[in-house]
Order: sequence, then C-alpha cells, then structure tokens
Amino acid sequence: MTKSKVLIVDDNPKNLQVLASLLTDNNYSIEVALNGNDAIDWVKDQVFDAILLDIMMPGMDGFETCKQIRQVKICKDIPIIFLTAREDIESITTGFNVGGNDYLTKPFNHEELLVRLANHIELKESRRKLADLNEWLNEEVDKKTIELKEANDKLRRLDDSKNDFLKSISHEIRTPLNGIVGSLNLLKGYSEESYFTEVIELLDRSVTNLEKYSYAALQIANLQLRGKTQLNLQQVDWGVIICDCVKQLSVIAEEKDIKIEIQNDEPVKVNADFQYLQSAMDALINTCIIFTESGHINIKLLKDEGTIVMEMEDSGSLFNGNNVEHFFDSINNQNYNFERNNAMELYLAKIIIESHGGTLLFDNKEDKSGVITKVVLEEV
Repeated sequence: MTKSKVLIVDDNPKNLQVLASLLTDNNYSIEVALNGNDAIDWVKDQVFDAILLDIMMPGMDGFETCKQIRQVKICKDIPIIFLTAREDIESITTGFNVGGNDYLTKPFNHEELLVRLANHIELKESRRKLADLNEWLNEEVDKKTIELKEANDKLRRLDDSKNDFLKSISHEIRTPLNGIVGSLNLLKGYSEESYFTEVIELLDRSVTNLEKYSYAALQIANLQLRGKTQLNLQQVDWGVIICDCVKQLSVIAEEKDIKIEIQNDEPVKVNADFQYLQSAMDALINTCIIFTESGHINIKLLKDEGTIVMEMEDSGSLFNGNNVEHFFDSINNQNYNFERNNAMELYLAKIIIESHGGTLLFDNKEDKSGVITKVVLEEV
C-alpha cells in the first residue's frame, strides 16, 4: 500500500523532529521545510497528500505561505493543517480565510493530530475519486450524446427514405389504378348483361377500396414519421367539415336508408389541418354507415370546459370482440378480433386526431342499440 506523503513546515528543529517521528511511526512518508520559501519550492516540485504548517516563522509567516501554496495549481485541494501556539479567534479565522482546512494549537494531542490528518487525507481522496467519476461520466455522456446524434441522424435518413419509398409506392399504385378505373368505365358502356354488370361493379368497388386504403396508408405513414409538423394548422369550423363529409356520403347513406342528423347551433372553432381533419371525419362517418344496415346516425357538437366534443351515435352493429378500449393496441393483430372493424380507416382517424392533441373513443351504447363514437379537441 502506498504511503501518504506529508510536508511538515516549521522553523523549530525540535518540533520537526517530534512530528517527523510521529508520522513515520504511523506509516507516513514525510518531507520537511524550515520556512515558507522552502515549502513553496517543495510543492512546486512534488505532490503531497497533506501539509502541516506552522504560523510563526521568520520572513514569510504561515498565513502568507498558505496563500502562495494555494496559488500553485496542483495544490488547490491539498489539506493544510495549521499547527501553532496561537489560539486567539482572529488567528484561527485568518487561518481558514487564507485557505487552511484545519487548525490545531500547540501543545497538541498526538492521537488527535493523527485522526484529523487521516480524515483530511481520506476526504481529499474521496473528492478526487468523485471528480474522476464526474469526469468519466461527462466523457461517457459526451460519447453517448454523439452516438445518439449519429443514430438519430441515421434514423432520420431512414425515415426520409421510408417516406420517399411510401410516396413512390403510392404513386406506382395510383398509376395502374387510374388505368383500371378508366378501363372499367369503358366496359360499363359495352355490356348490359347483368352478369357482366355485377362483375364490373365488383371490380369497381375493389379498385375504389384499394385506392382509398393506399391513400390512407400514405397519410398514416406521413403522420407517424413527421407528426405534428406534417399539419397545416389553422382555425377551422369543425361543424362545416362534418357537414361536407355527410354531404359527400349522403348517396351511400340513402342507399341503405340511413338518416344522418347533425345537431350544431353555432360555429365551433378548432385549431386543425382542414384536409386531415376532414379525412378523419370522413373515415369515422363512413365506418358508421358501413356497419349500419338502416336506421339513423346522430352527430352532436358540444362545448365542454375549453374543449369541443363530437358525439356520433349510430344504430349499427356492436363491437363484439375484446375490450373496446384495446381496439387500437395493434392494427396488425388484436383489433381483427372485433366484429365491427374497419381497421385502416379507423386507425387513420386515430392518428390524425391524436396528432391534433385530441382523443378518439368508441363504446357500445348501454341499451346495445348501436355504437357511440366520441372525438375531443381543444376549442380555439
């Protein structure tokens, strides 16, 4: 085990001999200085674990010696213990003010000196270890920060590539779809036979759904990758958006003998992206129509303590699968256990509404006569 190294500064040879003998017997390595100048030369040349310093010395006294030692860079944290016959409060206070760590008056108790010296050296070592640990931690944090930045940059590049790929796929799908749609329109005029008409209508519906889901998938990808930055937020009237959606879906609703009523007596302003919010409302209303054979869909817009709540009640089939609260746990697995399921469109609606800071909830009506869809957004 390495011995702790102590510098003894005292102009009295007898004091030096007593201290040197005491410390040597207790496994300390020592050096001695007879005055302040010699002490400063020592600390500039060697590293010590502690300094025992007399105050009353010829020439440079202990207080001035302590101040100059503290100016040496490697000595800022070395424990300095004053050993002196002075015991007045002013001297003790001065000793601490110039940088001393402790103060013992002569004659001192040997055991007390050894305990205080050991404690100060141990405290210095603990501070050094803590400083080393902090430095290591800072280096590790810097390294991890660089690694995370590089990982984030790589992830961002991958996200950009993924987004470009999805846009490319969407474009590539739409191009042949447009050709198929055009061909189907031509075929509709060439045959009046019911069999061919039914086949063409089936193809037409399939192509329309494929185009719709392709568009929905692209919107979901954009919002998941870019979040709120994808939105062009502005004040919009939510009631107007709902009315436009109902108007566009009115033909489908009428074919199924479904009556849609909107209860909204005043403008309700929300901060939203008009097109995205319209897509969400279209998906929710269309889902209600799909799963309602006939009957009614009632839509209400209500103000509630700084929020706007849209409640949509239908008389369609219920959620008969697992707990409705877990409907969106995964669009890949769990929500396909539900009888009422239009996963892509409903998931798109959820992503859009949450990107606006809102919530989307579903629940079966208490009397089991249909489903309640609820959307909450902040009022402007």
